[in-house]
This record gives sequence, structure tokens and C-alpha cells, in this order.
Amino acid sequence: MAMGTWRRTVVVAGLVALAVVAGRDGAVSGEPSGQNVRPDLALPVDCRLGETCFIQSYVDVDPGQGVVDYACGSATYEGHDGTDFRVPSAREARAGVAVLAAAAGVVKATRDGMVDQFPTSESRSSIANRECGNGVVVEHGGGWETQYCHMRSGSIAVGKGDRVETGTRLGHVGFSGLAEFAHLHFTVRKDGAALDPFLGAPRTAACVKEMDPAQSLWSAAVDGQFRYANGEILTAAFTGRVPKLETIEEDGGFVDPRPESAELVFYTRLMNLRGGDQVRVVATGPEGFAVDSTTKPIERNKATFLAFGGKRLKAARWAAGTYRGQVQVLRDGRVIAERTGTFEMP
Repeated sequence: MAMGTWRRTVVVAGLVALAVVAGRDGAVSGEPSGQNVRPDLALPVDCRLGETCFIQSYVDVDPGQGVVDYACGSATYEGHDGTDFRVPSAREARAGVAVLAAAAGVVKATRDGMVDQFPTSESRSSIANRECGNGVVVEHGGGWETQYCHMRSGSIAVGKGDRVETGTRLGHVGFSGLAEFAHLHFTVRKDGAALDPFLGAPRTAACVKEMDPAQSLWSAAVDGQFRYANGEILTAAFTGRVPKLETIEEDGGFVDPRPESAELVFYTRLMNLRGGDQVRVVATGPEGFAVDSTTKPIERNKATFLAFGGKRLKAARWAAGTYRGQVQVLRDGRVIAERTGTFEMP
């Protein structure tokens, strides 16, 4: 089977602050004391970075029309004002991935009840001015606040005026509002202006090749979990059918292979590839099963990318035994990311 690619850039429109749509009815009482300093942010999602969740997009720090993330890479898009922590698919979001308060504070505003659905041309108009979807805004004192967007419908666990501590569960990751994948959009603001939490500076700050922990807003415990990647593999696995674009964000596109499956495919889903990158897919198995295919260099940066290689069934069944696959991301002739996967055919 020939290599297939999904060449679509995911773009999520600018977010509208919950504080605006929830109304401006005065200062929040009980503002946290002793918080008039930069917050020490914990991870806002209960997940393992690089394993059960991934950073899809960083803040865009380019003041013009270009896109630049804090590390001088391209893992962002025009005007993006937050950090997107994605889960592999809507399936994981429905199972429940907690959104946590990144720092102690008081809940300023909430919204719940918006349906979790990936946007269509028909639904976009119905979410105008509510692109953030279900979410929470927490004030931390001294002009600092954090915003949590696209949360799962019915999951909001706090109310306006509630005091929260670092790690308090606010709700669950979802895909409400204008969200083309299941994720938490997390924004940090100081006096109403969005900051890049990795730089600890306004969105127009100069990018850096290495994050300075002394400047970062993330706590020391979190700093060690971040591994910047401008090109990352989300999934690499065998499946019993060619992944379909309409289901890739819904359930990961995975169908457990069976001996009688019409197709046996090793597929990979990737994010934040750069123009010129190539993806190689290799798979081997019993009775001469072999696939080795490499994409042409991609034309431009891709927020998401799908590649696969496989074969159609020509016998009564697939041979029993171990099937092995490997995916590599090639940049300027070097392997910058790779992952393997195996499947035992009964």
C-alpha cells in the first residue's frame, strides 16, 4: 500500500476571555493574600508530558505576521496567546483527564454546558464569541490570572468566588468551543495582557534557544518535565484499516488488527513538523510481510500530519506472529524523532 499523508494544518481561532462573556460585576472578593509576586505554576493537566499528553502549540511571540514559539521554533500559529496541552484523542478526554489549578487563587469566572464537538462550517457561527468553550478563570492576586479553555461539558467542579489551591481539580479536558482536537488551552495574564509562561515575559519578548528556569513561570518541579520538540510523534501502531481523517481526532483512528482484517497498516500521527521534513514508515512481519516508504519533503510547516504504510490481505488470513513497525522523522538528513510498535497476531 502506498504511503498516505494527511496534510492539514490545525488552526484554532483566537480565544475570548471568559471574564468578558461572564460579565464584569466588580472585583472578586477574597483575593488571595501574599500572592502579589509572580506565580509558581504547576502543570495544569493531570497527565505525563510526552506520554499521555503533549504540547501541541506554544504562545506565538512574534509581534508581526510570522509565527515563533518561545524556543525560536514554529510550534505555534499566528496570534496564539496560550499553551495547548492536548490528549491523543477525544476518546481519552471522554474517559476523564483532570484540569488542575496551576496556582492558588480565587475563581473569577466559569462557563459550562457548551457541547463537546469538533467544529463544522455550520457550528462555527453558534460558538461565536464563545470560542473558549467551557472554562475557568482563576485570579492569583497582583494582577495575575490563569485561564483554562475547551473543558469537557458538565465537568466544571468550581464556582465563582471559590478558593482553590495548587492542584485543585477544576474540571476535565474536553473539546468544547472552537477546538479541533481534545485539549486544554492554558493562558497566563498579568494586568490583562497574555504572557509566555516559558519566558516569563510578554508575548512580544525575544525567543531563546534554552528556557531559563529563573525566568520561567513554571515551578522547579514542572521545569524538569518539559522537553521541547518541534516535531513529535503522537502515535505509532498497527491497525486493521487505513486511518480515516474524520475519525483520527475522535478515536485515534485505531482498529485492533484481526487475522481476517482486509488491511494491515502501521500508521503514525505526528505534530509540529517543519517544511522539508520527511517521515519514514517501516514494518516487517511473518511470511515476508514488509513495508518501507518515505514521504516526499513536506511543503510547509504542519501542525498535524498522518502517514502510514501497509498491505491488503491476499490470503485467507494474516500469518500469526510478531509484526514490528518503526517511524522516523527526518530533518536535514538526520533522525530527530522515532518510535516503534509491535503487534502479536494470533
